[in-house]
Amino acid sequence: QARTAWMIDPYVKREQDVVEYGLSTMRDDEVYDAIKWSAEHNMQIIAHCNGDAAIAQFIGAIKAVTSVCPQISKLRPVIIHAQLINDQQIAEALNHHMIISFFVAHVYHWGDIHLLNFSDHKAQNISPMKTAMEQGVVCTLHQDPPVIEPNMIESLWCATNRVTQSGKILGEHQKIDIYEALKAVTINGAYQYFEEAKKGSIQVGKVADFVILDRNPLEIAITEIRDIQICSTIKNGNCIYTNSQ
Repeated sequence: QARTAWMIDPYVKREQDVVEYGLSTMRDDEVYDAIKWSAEHNMQIIAHCNGDAAIAQFIGAIKAVTSVCPQISKLRPVIIHAQLINDQQIAEALNHHMIISFFVAHVYHWGDIHLLNFSDHKAQNISPMKTAMEQGVVCTLHQDPPVIEPNMIESLWCATNRVTQSGKILGEHQKIDIYEALKAVTINGAYQYFEEAKKGSIQVGKVADFVILDRNPLEIAITEIRDIQICSTIKNGNCIYTNSQ
């Protein structure tokens, strides 16, 4: 929305005749060195990739590091944001065992601006969760506070409805069903952090971390999802929040 995302193709021109590609923040060698260091120290790397050029730089560095540190594929590298990832990059992310964490709330909060900044095709395909999931990529959701307030319920609504602030549907073909959206914020989130054996689902032997909702998201209209209220939050088996309303 601020036209800072680093893009392969330029933004749609404004009134002045200026070609904009956004901003890069790291050189290729710096990205490579950071990823190689993480592989050598057996540490997962999670990279903020805003724009398809940034994503290309990160995936390219992952591929290069893999040739000298093949263990990087076991560390589940994460692409954060990814709202402008393309189909080829999704396929490469899958081949290199990467996780894509989408800031899907972009569709609602800035979707109308994306329609002005990009071609219609690119805008319609921001945060392409449906495509990524169909290809077999593990996907999660995040909100990016303090850009917006943390609200996973809103992200569920955004992923299933893909409605902009003006009421436009942005990418009907990229909508996912509520079950897949719930997986993205539960079991997939746990998997992203190597915690799937103890978190992410309600199961005997796992940590008792869960919420109690006032409605079943699987049984209501998807348009009503963002109105769901959290009644209680349970952490390690203890109630740490109760909605007094």
